[in-house]
Amino acid sequence: MLPDKPILVDLSYKGLLCASGPDAVSFLQGQFSTDIEQLTPDVSQLSSWSNAKGRVVAVLRLFRRGDHIHMALAASLKSAVLKRLSMYVLRSKVELADSGDSISALGLIGEGASALLTQAGIPVPGRVNDLTRMDSIQAIRLHGTSRYAIYGGAEAMAVLKRRWEPVTTAGAEDIWALHKILAGEPTVFAETSEHFVAHMLGLAELGAIDFKKGCYTGQEVIARAHYRGGVKRHMVRAESRTRVQLRPGTEIHAQGHDGPVAEVVDARPDAQGAWQILMVLQDDFKDAALLHAASGAAVKVV
Repeated sequence: MLPDKPILVDLSYKGLLCASGPDAVSFLQGQFSTDIEQLTPDVSQLSSWSNAKGRVVAVLRLFRRGDHIHMALAASLKSAVLKRLSMYVLRSKVELADSGDSISALGLIGEGASALLTQAGIPVPGRVNDLTRMDSIQAIRLHGTSRYAIYGGAEAMAVLKRRWEPVTTAGAEDIWALHKILAGEPTVFAETSEHFVAHMLGLAELGAIDFKKGCYTGQEVIARAHYRGGVKRHMVRAESRTRVQLRPGTEIHAQGHDGPVAEVVDARPDAQGAWQILMVLQDDFKDAALLHAASGAAVKVV
């Protein structure tokens, strides 16, 4: 349940990369699962980068700032993705860099968030993925109930943060991740990188895959899974009252079955102390009695 005040979260802990240069669009078009040619200044994209076997290396939020394409992703993957993506540049006229030092980010959650944007002169994005701007500040509407990411230069964002702090409730990384889980939007961390194909994470349903674009890394596997089926594991939301911390990659078991039947994508505790979980579960065990083996606590699909 959301508090009366919107929640304000400093997102400076998140990873942020950028691509620039005359070949930036064509280069990323050959790597990511969305149509980068459709990435305009007025829209963002939830996208993914997979390996040649179709396993998701990272889930990214893409948006433009001038001639640069920025990519927000889990901080634990930032350096590895930058290094690995750079290996594919070859003769392309594109520069990849860490842009986290030049751009600051804030998150707003709650029914009053849109009013705060309006009061600050920032147009409210109407639909999920829409992007609006006011001078150098950009606002993106994300999946979920009244959830926005705001990006801008450090000075302008510091002013915005000071303006909003008295009329908001301060939230930390866990709060932001919790509402992302409740929205059904997955995060791939270093612990789970290359564990799942895109369909297992529900990326098609979230609009993070374009099946009409040309070839990109992992495209053949992803397209085959879409048109021929065969994926027997899918992401679900679940809850547990375990007192043991649930980390990405934690294995979930089924009573009376040897071996794990699910893997945690992300999990965070809510205000009532229950763990809210996104996990990839074998389809055959959707109605089974699931448990966290280390603590013996029940895990219930919701």
